[in-house]
Amino acid sequence: MLLTFYLLFIGLHVCEGCTLESEGKPLDITARTVESVLLPCYCTDRIPSDTFTWEKQNTKSNKWEVVSSESGQYRNRVQLVNGHSPGNLSLLISNLTEEDGGDYRCEVKGSGYTDIRLTVKGCNLEKIETTQTATAHTEESALLSCYCTDLLTKPERFTWKKLNTSTDIYEEISSESGQYRNRVQLVNGHSPGNLSLLISHLTEEDAGYYLCELTGSKRTYVKLTVEGGSTKTTVSTAITNSLQTPNSTASQTPSTHFSIVIPVLLLLGLLLLGGVVYWRYRGQRRGETESGVQKGVEGEQETQDQVTYSTVAHSNKTITPTAIHTEDMTEYASVRVN
Repeated sequence: MLLTFYLLFIGLHVCEGCTLESEGKPLDITARTVESVLLPCYCTDRIPSDTFTWEKQNTKSNKWEVVSSESGQYRNRVQLVNGHSPGNLSLLISNLTEEDGGDYRCEVKGSGYTDIRLTVKGCNLEKIETTQTATAHTEESALLSCYCTDLLTKPERFTWKKLNTSTDIYEEISSESGQYRNRVQLVNGHSPGNLSLLISHLTEEDAGYYLCELTGSKRTYVKLTVEGGSTKTTVSTAITNSLQTPNSTASQTPSTHFSIVIPVLLLLGLLLLGGVVYWRYRGQRRGETESGVQKGVEGEQETQDQVTYSTVAHSNKTITPTAIHTEDMTEYASVRVN
């Protein structure tokens, strides 16, 4: 009798079904493309797996359609995560796309349902449908900018292309083959929304128009100019120079002119002062030279005055010369030999 009562109680409890948490209270969840999202749905009791379903509203037909991992939009991208909790009916959706956004419903037959509105944020490009400019030199590297407005958002798919001027068609850039083999790479780092492209060892053939394109025809353009020489020019410098107007020179203030004139005057003054010092020094040196020459002449005359030359005549008679001493000077007598 007791066993019969117990089995009857279990049967009534199962027939009653479970009570959903947050029943009748819509939930709003926001996620980003390429990420995963968990749509929560919890039952207070254990229920058979065939008594509940996940559905999504088709906005075109306004009907609720079953979400299945076997076919359609969600093939191999959805799964239940109940694990060891039979009352956990939550749904995990991987590799989100913008099309995954919409209204979802977790419904338990005979018990009720819970609605969830999922918003999937995709990548919206900065400077969309505009043309940026970049300038670099051969053998250098150039960074072609392309960003999502939300740097944490990674687009489902994007490509870099370059305009082929001969066919007027944008062709996809690959690091595996062709002109850019092992010379191009993405520099997103820890920012999934940074889609910028780095081109190394530039050549003049790399110049041209580039296109950063996302799924859904979202795109931005970059015009790359490659100049010869080794002088490095950053993109910011090139843009700044291009933004200068012809009237920028005319808008200079008087203080700018004074800052140019004053150094010129100082330079002229220094040159003039140097010339004066040079000529004075040259005149002084010339006077010293003339004075030295005059002193040399006087000394020579004085020496000549102190030397007495004698005349020697030859004679057949032998006569001994006589020296005459007069203080410090010695005079020799003339010797005549007949």
